[in-house]
Amino acid sequence: MSDIIYLTITGEQQGCISSLCGTSASIGNRWQIGHDDEIFAFSLSNSITNTGKGS
Repeated sequence: MSDIIYLTITGEQQGCISSLCGTSASIGNRWQIGHDDEIFAFSLSNSITNTGKGS
């Protein structure tokens, strides 16, 4: 059994993108106290790509 990962996404212009993702209105009976502005995931994968056009 895996652990739940709590993820917060914040954009420079948008602010908190994950706002209210963890509420009972959003995910029903899976919500947990203290995680209203977080997304929960069961796995996470990350990669970085360089296009060579950065500054």
